[in-house]
Formats: sequence, C-alpha cells, structure tokens
Amino acid sequence: MNEEHKRRGIASSKTLMTAAICALFLGGGSVMAHAAEAPVVQEQQQTTNITVTVVDSKGEPVIGANVVQKGTTNGTITDIDGIANLNVPKGATLQVSFVGFKEQEVKANGSKITVTLKEDAELLDEVVVVGYGSQKKANLTGAVANVNVEEAIASRPVTDVAKALQGISPGLSITNNQGGVGTSSNIKLRGSYGSLNATESTKPLILVDNVEVPDLNLVNPDDIESISVLKDAASSSIYGTRAAWGVILITTKQGKVNEKVRLSYSNNFAWQSPTELPELASNVDNAKFIMEVLGRKGQTSGSSVGFTVDQDYIGRLQAWEDKYGGMSQGELGDIQLGRDVEIINGKTYWYRPFDAVDEFTKKWTPQQNHNLSVTGGTDKTTFNISLGYMKQEGVMTFNTDQYDRYTLNSNITTKIRDWWKVRTNVLFTRSVNSQPYKYTSGYTDVWYYLLRWPRWYPYGQYEGKDIRSAVTEIKQANREKLISNYVRANLGTTITPIEGLDINFDYTFSLYNQSQHRAGGRVEAWDMFVSDPLHTWNSNVYGSSHNKVIRTSQYTMNNVFKAYATYNFDLKEKHNFKVMAGFDAESRERLGHYSEGRGMISTSLPEIGLTTDAEYARTNGSSYNYNKEFAAVGFFGRVNYDFMGKYLLEANVRYDGSSMFPDGKKFGFFPSFSAGWRASEESFFQWAKPALSDLKIRGSWGTIGNQDVAANTFISTMASGTSGWVVNGVNLLRLSAPTVVSSALTWEKVTTLDLGFDARFFNGDFGVTFDWYQRVTSDMHTAGVTLPSTFGASVPKINFGELTATGWELALDYSHKFSNGLGLNIRGSISHVTEEITKWSDKDKSVTGNYKGKKLGEIWGFETEGIFQSEAEVEAHADQSLYETGAFKFGVGDIKYKDLNGDGVINNGNPNDKENGVGTLKNHGDLKVIGNELPDFEYGITVGLDYKGFDFSTYFQGVGSRDYWAYGNVAIPSGMSALDAIFTHQTDYWTPQNTDAFYPRPTDHNWVSDGQNFKKQTRYLSDMSYLRCKNITVGYSLPKNILRKIDFQKLRVYFSAENMFTFDNMHLPVDPETTSWKGAWAFGRSYPYMKTISFGVQAVF
Repeated sequence: MNEEHKRRGIASSKTLMTAAICALFLGGGSVMAHAAEAPVVQEQQQTTNITVTVVDSKGEPVIGANVVQKGTTNGTITDIDGIANLNVPKGATLQVSFVGFKEQEVKANGSKITVTLKEDAELLDEVVVVGYGSQKKANLTGAVANVNVEEAIASRPVTDVAKALQGISPGLSITNNQGGVGTSSNIKLRGSYGSLNATESTKPLILVDNVEVPDLNLVNPDDIESISVLKDAASSSIYGTRAAWGVILITTKQGKVNEKVRLSYSNNFAWQSPTELPELASNVDNAKFIMEVLGRKGQTSGSSVGFTVDQDYIGRLQAWEDKYGGMSQGELGDIQLGRDVEIINGKTYWYRPFDAVDEFTKKWTPQQNHNLSVTGGTDKTTFNISLGYMKQEGVMTFNTDQYDRYTLNSNITTKIRDWWKVRTNVLFTRSVNSQPYKYTSGYTDVWYYLLRWPRWYPYGQYEGKDIRSAVTEIKQANREKLISNYVRANLGTTITPIEGLDINFDYTFSLYNQSQHRAGGRVEAWDMFVSDPLHTWNSNVYGSSHNKVIRTSQYTMNNVFKAYATYNFDLKEKHNFKVMAGFDAESRERLGHYSEGRGMISTSLPEIGLTTDAEYARTNGSSYNYNKEFAAVGFFGRVNYDFMGKYLLEANVRYDGSSMFPDGKKFGFFPSFSAGWRASEESFFQWAKPALSDLKIRGSWGTIGNQDVAANTFISTMASGTSGWVVNGVNLLRLSAPTVVSSALTWEKVTTLDLGFDARFFNGDFGVTFDWYQRVTSDMHTAGVTLPSTFGASVPKINFGELTATGWELALDYSHKFSNGLGLNIRGSISHVTEEITKWSDKDKSVTGNYKGKKLGEIWGFETEGIFQSEAEVEAHADQSLYETGAFKFGVGDIKYKDLNGDGVINNGNPNDKENGVGTLKNHGDLKVIGNELPDFEYGITVGLDYKGFDFSTYFQGVGSRDYWAYGNVAIPSGMSALDAIFTHQTDYWTPQNTDAFYPRPTDHNWVSDGQNFKKQTRYLSDMSYLRCKNITVGYSLPKNILRKIDFQKLRVYFSAENMFTFDNMHLPVDPETTSWKGAWAFGRSYPYMKTISFGVQAVF
C-alpha cells in the first residue's frame, strides 16, 4: 500500500509540474509550482569493481563506448584503450553500445570482461529525421532521402553545404552562382519551375534544427550531423505552404549521454584554378577578322575606344610580333611611343599584345578552413560547442576580393528531472565580403572587361602612369564591403509526463543583418576612351558620379514559436501508433535603408560624415528602403500506424494561415496520406531471404498551398512616375490606373502523387530505392478573359493555369566488408523530370510564350543545313532575306537554314495568316523545337574504399541532354561590336581558303543574339551535358595503438581534389556548369568555375 501511495505521489508531482511548464510556455505568464520529491528507498547491495575491455571485430579498442548497468543510470565510457571500470552488483547485466555497432548485453561475472562489438552497417541509417520528429527508415512511407553527411561533406573544400549536395540525392538539383568569392548556390527539388508565378522556382524550404535559415552559406558544413530531403507532399506538408516544393532538414551536432569530453580540430588548405577559360585570338588574327567584318560593311577602317584598325595595320602588327614577340612584359617595360604604339594621321595604332588574364590573375587562389569543437556529456547534460573560420581570396594579384566567415554553434541539453529536459541552441555567423569598388566593371565582374578587348588593348603604363582599363580601376579603387551577421537563439523543452508522451515547446529568435559600405573615389589615367589617349591625361576619369560613399543596411527579424506533442503507444504489441499534434506561429519584419553622400573631403577617409556635396536617402531599385511584415500560423497533426511492422499508414493534416493572402482567404486546409507494405515481413516471403533481405512498397498523395506568388498579387496598386508636365520648374507626379484584383482569386495548390519501393538484397549489402511521381500545380494565377482597351486597366488574374511535373528517381547502393578487411561502398543515383503546361488559355499561342502542351525549357529555332559554298547554292535555296539587316545580305560563307515547310521562304510563319499571327503554334513557319535548356536527367556515382587505415573515395556527377543558346562574344563572334575581341576558337571561320570552317563568314552582329547568321539554330546550340569528377579523396588514419601513445582518439590526414576533369561535348571553351547569373551577355566572361586541390588534418583529442 505504501509503495502504491509513493508511485501515485510521484506521478501527481510530474503531472503538476508538466501543467505548470505548459502554462508558462503557452500563457507567457508566471507560473510557480512546487513538487516535492518522494522519498526513494534504496536497497543496499554488495557491489564489486569490474573492468570491461571493449574491442571491435579486428581486436582494436573501441574508444568512447557506453557501458551501463541495465535498468539504471550507473555507467561510464571506455577510455583510449577501450577500457571502462564500473562498480556493479555481482551478476548484474551490462549493456555495451557504440555508434555503428550492435548493442550487446553481458553478465558481470568475474572481475574482467572482454566484449567484442559487431558492426551494424544498417544502424546509422535506421532512424531518419522527418518533420517534427524522426522515424525508423523501415517504417517510412513518404519519399524521404537521407544524405550520408560523412561522404558528402567531410574532407571536401566546399564553401557552402549546397555545393556538397550536388548529385548526392536524386531529384535535388544544384547550380552554382559564379561571380566571385562567397557566392551561394541555387537549390531546386523535383523540377525547375513548380509554378509559373513562383519567384524562387522549386527552391525547397531549408530548416536547420527545425527553423528556417535565409541562406545555406550561413551554416558551417562541419557542424552538420544529418541531412534529410523531404520530397513528396506527404512528408513535407506538415510544414505548410512554404514547403510546397519540399524540405531540406538539417540537424547540427550534439553531445551524447555519458560521452567523454572530446576536443576536435580539423583544417583544410585549398588552392583553386579555373577549369576552363576562353583564349583571346592573337593581334594579327583579331585584326584580320575585324577587317573581314568592316569590308562586308563597305568600310576600310574602324575605330573604337582609343584604337584604329585598317588593312595596313595588320602588316605592322606582324612586324612588331616578329621583332619583339619573344620578350616578356618585364623586359619590354613601359609602353613606348614609336615602338608599342604609333599616332598616324591623328589615329592611334597599338601593337604590343597583352594577356590581362595571365598577367594580372593568380594561377591558383588560396582558401583555408578551420574548425574546433568540444563535445561530451554526463548522464544529465550533453553539449556540443563549435567554432569555425573560413577564408577565400579572389583571383587578382592585387587589391583582390576576400571572403571571411566566422561561425559559432552551441547545443546544450540538460535533464532537469527524469521526465523534463531543457535545451538551448545558439547559432552565430558573421561573413565579410570585401572587394574593390566597382566602376564600369560593376555591370558584371572584372572578367567581363579583361576578356572584352583585343590583345592590343594597353594594360601597361605610359610614362610611368596607368592607362584607363578595368585593371587600372581595380588598382586605384577603394574597397567596398558587405558584412552579414546572423544570430539565432533557441530555447526549448521536452516534457515526458507519462511513458510514450513527449510535449515539446520551442521559441526561436533570429536576426539577420546585412550592411554594405561602398567607398568610391577617383581614377587617374591616360584616357583610352578618347581619340588621342596618349595626350589626354584625365585626373578624374569618372567625374563626380563615383566620388561618393554609400551605406546600406537590411534587417530581418524572426520570432518563431512551436508547440507539439507526440504520443507513442501500442495495442496488444501488434498495433503500433504514433500520434503528433501541434501548432507553430511566426512573425517576420524586414527593414532596409539607403544613404549616400557625395563629394568626399578625402578618398582615404570614405565616410558619409566627411562629404561636402549632396546627400541622399532614397529607394535604389527594390533592394532598399522598405518595411515589410509577415506572419503565419499553422495547426498540424500526424498519425502513424503500423501492424506488426508490416502494414504502414500515415495521415497528415495542416491548417495553414498566411498574411500573404487577403482577408477571408488567409487560411487553407491541406491533407496528405501515405501507406506502405513491408512485403518481406510476410511469411510467404521468407523463402527469398537472405537474397531479398527487405522489400517495402509505398505510395503517397498530398496537397499543399503555394504562397510564393508575384508581389502584390492580392493587392490593388498604383504606379507612380513623372508626367512630363513641368509647372514652375517641377515635373509633376502622375499615378497610373489602379490594378484590378479578382475577388475570386485564391491560393495556388500543389498536389503530389508518389509511388515507390525500397528493397535490400544479400543480407542488406545491396539496396534499391525507386520513386515515380506526378506533381500538379493547379489554380495557377493567369490572365483572365481578354477585355476591351476601354476597360482602362490590365486584365485581372484568375485561378486557371495548371503545370504538371512528371518524373522518376532511382538510387542504388552497395556496401560490403571483405574477410581481408577491405571495405567497399558504392552509391549511384539518377533522376528525370519533365514539366508541362497542362492547362492554359487557348488564346495564348506564341511559341515563345506559355501555351497548353508546352514543355518548360524548350528552345525554338531553325534547323541548320550548313554554310553556303557558292552563289548558285544561294540562288537555289529558299529566300532568307527576312533576316537581312542593313549591309548584311546572305551570301557565300553564310548560314543556310532549312526550309522545313517547303514554301521557299525561311521565316517564322506566313505573314498573311492574320487569324493566327506569325510565330504561333499553328503558324510557326520553319521554326521547330531544337532543344531544351533544362536537364533531361541528372546522376551521381560515389565509390569508396577503406583498408587498414587507408581510405579512398571518388565522386562523379553529371547532367544529360541539356541545351543552351548562348549570348555574348564568346558564343557569337563580334556579337557585341565589330571591334571587340574574338577568341582562338572563333578563328575557324569561312573563307574561300577555309570552306570547311565551323563558323560562318564574319559579320557585325551589333548586340543581336538572335539574328543574321546566328538565329537560334541547331548548329550553334550548346550541348551543356557533362560527366565530371567532382571529388577524389585519399586519406590515412593512424592506428589506435599509435594513437594511445600520443593521447589522441583520432588523427587523419587527407588529400582532396575537386572538379579535376570533365567529359563534355561543348563547342565553346566554357565550363559546362557555367550559368548566365552575371547576365546573358557575360556568358563565358564572368568569374570562372574552379577546380580545387586541398589537404587537411582531422584530429580528436
């Protein structure tokens, strides 16, 4: 009776305390409760000291293994020799465990025991982090991929997590922004668009420790413990509208109970070099090309920025090369008038060639990374505290870019009572991106101008003074600096009032601040942008326009509260249930400002307070001077059920509210369901074991709302501007007619059907995962019926369009430990997706617009038959005069487009078809779909080996069948200007002596990317598919007998190489992963894609 009374007393105390804590978190008030600890009667038993030695299958000691007396908290961990000493009652049962090994139980008989732990290859993959919890991988019914963090991130010199995920998980697509140090990557999941209104395409929601982060660059890759990718609606819908395109869940490292304190340090020193760069043509070749272009225009000479080209110039260039071509720039010294440059009849001719890329950029740019962490735990408290530092340098040999990132991550969890845990997490990241102030090169980056002009453009000095160029600008520039500070603090608690029930509360505050300081100044140089540069010294090339100081700041403040409870129970040990319910609420405020002061007192003291001219505080585009608020709340629930681990069911519901939507439409209800059948657990499947170790068939369906739509979609707005009416010297303000918003306009919906299976063979050594899915974005916001112009406003949007993504994903893995100790691990994945508009207005028929049946990414163009070789061939061919402009007429040496419809005319449709118009689905002339700029499939292959301390891994990643129509001078010879540079690959152009050339006869395209000889066509369409060796790593870990002598737990040294070689079909000297992120005209002339070599050390003390 007394024992029963004590038990009830303890339960009542726990219930009281639980209620008090719940009231404190939910009500925000002050709640005090007192619960006395019931006295515990301890029975004294005779104990004995026992020594436990824990080793692995090779006989090597296992350091840090947990040795615990079963049913108690009496325990310890093994030391560096794998030995643990423990006082336990005679005959007690000891539980011995360590990550990656199967737990064993032994009886405490005798004073010394040796325990051999057996490796469990499946153990690390058994539990997968999912929305608001974790699940056994065997019981998952949704499309969830677990990333092997050790393979994907460790030992790789990656600056952000996204780069390491490229090709690792099928369906996850990563492209890298190029443009300097510290750049981020673009992440998309299962497609590229998702919705035609999505401002961030199919970017998934990224959560770190269950809270959204604005940028993966803010996370130190070394802090990551696990990564899960939630792909279908059933697994991601629990997070609501922002998870419409899936979720990437990242958890950071934490300490473990009864874990010995460990100090870990790792570093990585890396050097980067461009994978591929276009090479400027020689002076003579460039001049010959320009004269071909000028001759076609009926001109005998041409002038550009400070230089002239004519026929005689070619001979003088060759003469200079013959006489001085073997001398270095150092030997030649300053530019000399009469030797390197001449002024003839008032025109300036430059002879001396420069290679600005070779002379002013580093062959290898350095990068370094350092990480330090302390982790451990007692039976009450666990902790992990880490610091990280990364430094990147730019490519210029002087005044170069620099990126520094500092990170701090702290995870501490403590057990206040056996049923009550409190946790806190602090994440802090500071990054400093510093670079020279951008003058003209601000259009893209410095590479754009280093590769714009012919080699004769003078990058040297004349009479000891600089000549105007992008190099001069960088040399004389002040610095501009972008500082980002991100701090996030979390306080949470877990209460377990009864067995199986966990109640969680979490509050997170985060502040993300980006402040920029741009210090302008002046550039002094001989002015190349005039006709007589060597007699025009300009002490202020850009005048007052850049004599200024700019400061901007952007703040994002987030408050997130989450409360949810999870209850696990079973009925008759056959029916297993897991029920979860909760809610979350978030408020976000974003602020921005812009300040500018002009007329600096001193360029060496660039501060707004030290300017004397005009000052501004104004809107600069859409990036500054704003105040935006956002709020969201969601109520959610999930039920998991399995019958004896064979039949699996899951149901999720989410009632979501967002301030993005108008009154009356702020909330939406979104359900999802999934089911699975573990066929291998059936009795009639036992015959297949161990060949077929495990087989699970699963399917899911769910719907989520999409809030990522165009700004002001639900708000009527009026644009303002100047009217052109000037009264009393003032240009009067005008307001446009207000936009019209349909009262029926509501949420877009994203519905996903996913069918798949997971199978393992040969005692689990070989695994296969397959998914087929169809995602339909319905009720897309599209223009409504056509209205007469007298309506006075644009057509209001309605819910009508539909976009369907259909795809499949396949992942394979094989791991085996051979009897000789050799370990082998192979992983491979491949995915395919097509996005098609399945519902659209029938009035939209343009082949370059949106229409029903369009596969997104398709490229319309002409089929090319070759190059005209004779006048007779030109006369006999279909008329191409529609694409002749100015002096350009199609003739011998020009492109011959194919007459697909046989009407004798090359065009984009019959101009007399007034009903359909030209360039439409029913009247597109000789146009056809010639390619698609989206990847047909993406794939990755990883191979790993380990043997007696040595490890080797290599990772290949590729993209299949991706096309791209490139702009700019690298892709189109003289695409921008007749007197711009050409490149060595473009010297293979048609002449009567070179009729088998790749490029046509030179002509001036004058900033036209789709005209004359370079209409979009099959001949010059870039094949951007590739297979790349993303990483090769070789490492060696010291054996444990040596580690014991030097008091280390782990010491590994490694060498790693990234992007070392590539197989591709590019006809351009451009890396196949190049993007147009810096502008379409800068394609191939922006910061290049890099290969990296590195080495590092990983040590645990």
